[in-house]
Amino acid sequence: MGFLYVTYRSLLYTGKGHMKQTLLLFCFFFLSAGAFAQTTLEEYNYITKGYKVQIESGLDMKKGYSLSDIPSFRISYSNGVAIDADFKALYKDGQKLPQALLCIFSRSDNPNKQYICIPQFGSSKEIWDSTRVKLASIQGEEDAAAMMYGLAKLGSYYSMNGPK
Repeated sequence: MGFLYVTYRSLLYTGKGHMKQTLLLFCFFFLSAGAFAQTTLEEYNYITKGYKVQIESGLDMKKGYSLSDIPSFRISYSNGVAIDADFKALYKDGQKLPQALLCIFSRSDNPNKQYICIPQFGSSKEIWDSTRVKLASIQGEEDAAAMMYGLAKLGSYYSMNGPK
């Protein structure tokens, strides 16, 4: 818990806006139940790149893994824009805790979807740094607020339901 407090304090005092830093903080909490599990680089790449190729090409699921849907959310703004975040948990066959979470983030006014990996808490610094960079690329207050809302709902879901 001390690590999380120190991380939280350092995120708050970077001198930049708090929204994106708070997004990263939420990520640290989600998979803390599996603190000794790690998301591998192969799993990270599958979530951020391979899943999209699989869906667009009609390919089979990655061998040795399964995806489980997690409740998704949609926020509709008065300007007519809707923002969706669809969450899925990536499980290695035979495991009870997910290896990582997939967030498919999209806007109704932009056909491009973002595929974001939320790694296991115990994952390498390289994996977490890649996630931080991806989250930092979310532009605009609406998008950042929507992502933060989605991550808060995800944390709430896991606190009530636990993994698979």
